[in-house]
Amino acid sequence: MADERRPPAETAAAPEPRRGFMTKFAAAFVGALVGIVPLLAAGVAFFDPLLRKKKSSGNEADGGDGFLPITTTQNLAADGTPRLFPVIADLQDAWNKFPDTEIGSVYLWQAPDGTVQCFNARCPHLGCTVNYKSDQSAYVCPCHDSAFSLNGERSNDIPPRDMDPLEAQIRNGDEVWVRFQKFRAGIHERQVV
Repeated sequence: MADERRPPAETAAAPEPRRGFMTKFAAAFVGALVGIVPLLAAGVAFFDPLLRKKKSSGNEADGGDGFLPITTTQNLAADGTPRLFPVIADLQDAWNKFPDTEIGSVYLWQAPDGTVQCFNARCPHLGCTVNYKSDQSAYVCPCHDSAFSLNGERSNDIPPRDMDPLEAQIRNGDEVWVRFQKFRAGIHERQVV
C-alpha cells in the first residue's frame, strides 16, 4: 500500500496569553473612563440650572423674603394720588441672567394714616397696564374699559375681580419695599403665576 500522507491536523489556535487580555481590558476601561468623565461633566453643567432651587424673586437685593425695593417715600405724591413705579429685578431663566430688568409695575400711594397702599398695575381682565385718571380718581384700563376705584375695587362688570393688592413695607426709614407678584388674568380668584 502506498503511503498516504495525511495533511497535518490543524493545530488549535494558541490561547491568548493572560497578559494580553488584561492589557486590552485595562485600555478599554481607561478609554471608557476618559470618554465618560467629560460627558458627565457636560450633563451636570447642562441640567444644573434646571435642578437648582429657584429663589423667591431671582434678585439678591430682596433679602430672601420676596420684597423688592421700589422707591422712597419722598417720591410718593403728598396728596395721596397713586403713582406708577417700575419693578426692577435681576431676571434669570435656566441659563441666562438679565440684571436690572423691568419685571412689572405697581401703583403706590400713601393713605391718610401713613400706610403705603400698593396695587399691581396689570388689569385682572386681560393683563393690560391700567392708567390712573386723577380727574376721575379711578384706575381705567385702556384695553376694554375696565375701571377701578381708588381702593382697587372694580367699578363695572368687565374685570373678573378687583385690582390685585400687593404687600408693601417701609424699611430703613423711607424706602418702600413691595412683595411683587403676578396673578393670572381673566379668572375670578387670585392665582399667583
